[in-house]
Amino acid sequence: MDDNASMSTGGNTSISQMPKPVSPDMERLAQDFRRFIADCETLFQNATTLSGAGAHLARAQLSEGMAAAKLKFDAIRMTATDRAARARDVTEDYVRREPIKAIAYAAGAGAVLGMLMARR
Repeated sequence: MDDNASMSTGGNTSISQMPKPVSPDMERLAQDFRRFIADCETLFQNATTLSGAGAHLARAQLSEGMAAAKLKFDAIRMTATDRAARARDVTEDYVRREPIKAIAYAAGAGAVLGMLMARR
């Protein structure tokens, strides 16, 4: 079944069936997240049979995985924040250089959004 079809029909969509992220950084994060989820599922399946030492090792591995995921997420968040700040700066510069065009674009976007909202 198509990924978008399963999402639009409200069916259960697993992590592996989700659409692929666009950037390589997001792809790596998605792969790491899938691996982390798989590790968690394995840990939960084996939780009842783990001894004290096994449970301690499993907790340590889970904590390590969570820490690594947090570091990667923070790095990607910082990259996204930097890109957003650059986009904001470029937009502000454009509005200062071309105020009439910026107003025209905003009015056009507002008209399109108004028409789309009026349909509903």
